Amino acid sequence: MNKIAIFFVLQFMVSAQAFPYVLGGSNLGIFGYPSHSCSVPSKPYKPYSFTSEHEVSSYNSSVKIYNINVDAYIDCINTYVENANNDIQRIRDAANDAVSDAKMNL
Repeated sequence: MNKIAIFFVLQFMVSAQAFPYVLGGSNLGIFGYPSHSCSVPSKPYKPYSFTSEHEVSSYNSSVKIYNINVDAYIDCINTYVENANNDIQRIRDAANDAVSDAKMNL
């Protein structure tokens, strides 16, 4: 019975060592690798000409909102890519651990 408990503790310690090297989020899901879910901002409509100060002000407000949405989109894509790189590192670590285990056991 003690051998089984020691085995599980050692197994946990070995498997837990694969993940401390990679900190950060992950995109990896149960059903494969997902596409990003970032919303692409739509450009504001620019009229051919402005007929009033109100139209100019309204358009400028739309452009400001668009720029804020572009920044959010870029941040979202950067987070997705960073998480993807974390996942790649986790996979490399797991593969390297498997090779090390094979070398130790053969």
